[in-house]
Amino acid sequence: MTSDPIWRRDATGLSDLLALGEISPSQVLDVYLARIKALEPRLNAFAHLDIEGARVAAASADERQQRGERLGPLDGIPVVIKDNLYVAGQPASWGSHLFADFVPEQDDICVARLRAAGAVIIGKTNTPEFALSGHTTSPRFGTTRSPWDTSLTPGGSSGGAAAAVSAGLVPVAIGTDAGGSIRTPAAYTGLLGLRPANGRVPRRHGFPPMAIDFQAIGLLARTTRDIALLLDVMGGSDPRDPVSMLVPPMADVPRAALRIGWFDQVGDERSDPEVAASLAAVLEQIGGLGHAVRQVSPPFDLAQLRSVWPLLSAAGVARVARRDPQWREKLSPAMAELAEKGLALPAADYVDALDRLQTFRADASAQWGEYDLLVTPTTPAPAWPVDQDAPALIGGRPGNGDTQGMFCGWVNAMGFAGLSMPGPAHSDGRPIGIQLVARPPGDRLIVRMAADLERLTAWHDCWPALAMSV
Repeated sequence: MTSDPIWRRDATGLSDLLALGEISPSQVLDVYLARIKALEPRLNAFAHLDIEGARVAAASADERQQRGERLGPLDGIPVVIKDNLYVAGQPASWGSHLFADFVPEQDDICVARLRAAGAVIIGKTNTPEFALSGHTTSPRFGTTRSPWDTSLTPGGSSGGAAAAVSAGLVPVAIGTDAGGSIRTPAAYTGLLGLRPANGRVPRRHGFPPMAIDFQAIGLLARTTRDIALLLDVMGGSDPRDPVSMLVPPMADVPRAALRIGWFDQVGDERSDPEVAASLAAVLEQIGGLGHAVRQVSPPFDLAQLRSVWPLLSAAGVARVARRDPQWREKLSPAMAELAEKGLALPAADYVDALDRLQTFRADASAQWGEYDLLVTPTTPAPAWPVDQDAPALIGGRPGNGDTQGMFCGWVNAMGFAGLSMPGPAHSDGRPIGIQLVARPPGDRLIVRMAADLERLTAWHDCWPALAMSV
């Protein structure tokens, strides 16, 4: 075994050690539990820890390892699950007092597939209420902080998951992405975050969607091979999710020159200069790999999308809230206000929003052009102070959450695959994310492109100082 600490291995590297018998699953788990004990008080990444259940799962993996009957490369590998996904027997509060006592009896499909592969589920990670915020502050579990600088947010709504992986508390994490909720935390914490195409990872047994089909299961990891591993285990159709039966299967990606389009602003909303410079450096690398790179106009109408999202999310919150007669006392003021708006929304206005969404989708699809991939910043500005709702400035103008999410939300509206990968960091050390976007069935294509770029850099071995302090 090499001198590299266990916690600095990716899941694939840990699996190699387990396959050779150089370490046991229980020993791996002990390493991560010790790190959680040391660093969790400074990060607040978790909503729930199931240490007893994790030890039982690791002991079962020990026995399979000793018999030479490992279930596959994830057998014995620790993983965490976002608090808005169902893990049977573990609380699922969705970051809200509305579900303070809720414990699901069934796993979501993705969780069941992880269990079947032998993964060791350590617990649930923090998310803002109803996973509807770009920074992770939950009325139930408080604020999650970035391992890169605990005065900064790790983003949201999968901020707890990103903080845990970035700090080396776990090698991989599962979350969700309805408007950038996997990709933006990945961008702020120096990770890879994949939002697969709609239906790529099937879903059943879980909280109702806040915005129809915008949300997908998301994957967080430090290396592309771990992203590919998770996608192989959790992906694939299931008749319980009809959408998964319709998405084109992932095909092998030919080694050929690709046509790459890019943009770093939408209308007069611009990226910070450091973010634009990071994108330019990555585009130069892509061109150096032999691909044709060309600046393009965004293929979508951002104003049209912004007219739809508030109505969908308000209706979604209202639908959930009204199931509990005491919802006004249990929700945060912001969510209670959103629920009130949703309850007052005329049905005709909601259907009109759906009509505008269909127009948006048709137009954006037609305007995509001849490109195999589109490349953008993941966010126009890096992480910001944890006590603020958005960066104070974005591209030299007053910042807000809408502008910070302008490169991600349209991907969800389209149901496309989007991946955030690390680009060259900000001059002050903050990570910067670069987004690769592909139409179905391009999930594997963007992972392969990220893998090609990964070989040119050392992002997988860039750790925050906090992670190295234990």
